[in-house]
Amino acid sequence: MRISSELRLEWRTIFPMRGRTVVAGIACVVVLGGGIALVPPGVANPVLPPPSFGRTINIGLVSGVVIVRLPTGQSFTLGPQDRHIPIGSLIDTTRGRVDLRAAPTPGSGRASISTPRVEDAQFYGGAFHISQARVLTATQILLAGGQFASCTAAAQDGSAARLPHRVVRLLHASGQGKFQTVGRYAAATVRGTVWLTEDFCDGTLVRVTRGVVSVRDRVTNAVAVVTAGHSFFARAP
Repeated sequence: MRISSELRLEWRTIFPMRGRTVVAGIACVVVLGGGIALVPPGVANPVLPPPSFGRTINIGLVSGVVIVRLPTGQSFTLGPQDRHIPIGSLIDTTRGRVDLRAAPTPGSGRASISTPRVEDAQFYGGAFHISQARVLTATQILLAGGQFASCTAAAQDGSAARLPHRVVRLLHASGQGKFQTVGRYAAATVRGTVWLTEDFCDGTLVRVTRGVVSVRDRVTNAVAVVTAGHSFFARAP
């Protein structure tokens, strides 16, 4: 017997804060490697501290294999329990999917003492760093990895026209909250949508599946509003 990633995703949709959830009267199912463990009623994922702006975030495994590297250099594979990790960590979701919960920018009006709020989104298909700063209006998700050196080597004179249109790295995202995915040549700022950021040798593509995304061309500084079903390509210089 196995539990599909779709079932796990649906569970997370109903109970988005896994670290704070107790399901009374129902045995929770936890996947442990290749087996299944039933957790008796009243036993919950340990309660995590809330994310702290500019310092920490909370993450939870949705499906697959997710590897985390902390700023200290320590690495671990994310298990069934949610984790409280520092800003600046590298999260590799090339073979998995992660739920990320971040504190909103101070002064954004999304949080109060009585009702703390978080920015909540899922990321998959690539590696990224997390960054937060008061001068930024959104939590930054910085695409990581990729061999751009091979792109330059393939070009005769280094011009964008001669660079191959080959994917170097990408990241899928879906969720609620204000996030900005930052590729090599474009940055996409969202508030609750489904989108893809894809770095090619010759530019960065932002494709929107649901919602609206504001895309800034990091080469020309031009800004475009991209709606569902459309995309924007920022060309390399």
